[in-house]
Amino acid sequence: MQFFTATTLAAVASLAAAAPSSPSNKLQARAYSGDMTYYDAGLGACGYQNNNNDAIVALPFSFFTAANPNLDPQCGRTIRITYNGNSQTATVVDKCAGCAGNSIDVTPSLFTALTGSLDAGRVQVTWDFA
Repeated sequence: MQFFTATTLAAVASLAAAAPSSPSNKLQARAYSGDMTYYDAGLGACGYQNNNNDAIVALPFSFFTAANPNLDPQCGRTIRITYNGNSQTATVVDKCAGCAGNSIDVTPSLFTALTGSLDAGRVQVTWDFA
């Protein structure tokens, strides 16, 4: 029978952690692109009450999979939205009924933080899960 000391086990664990990971065990980040619009916040599909000053986002219906949206794994996730080199983060709290493809809906304050003004109304952005 072979015995290992705590020091030996720690050294093996350290080497395993330092080993480069193979591409098969890395999650690949995916960037989405679509229109971004803004809406008045309130009680969202995830069951959270928000206001127009919160950095929140509504994703298209196709991203939600749970029958009860309050329990959907998308609820509470964070995304990073980029427009003209400016990036902001937002928390998923709602479904966007009018969002086609990968388009998203955000609060007026977040729209303004990204674009500088509400005047555009609809802009093309990229986003990914942070």
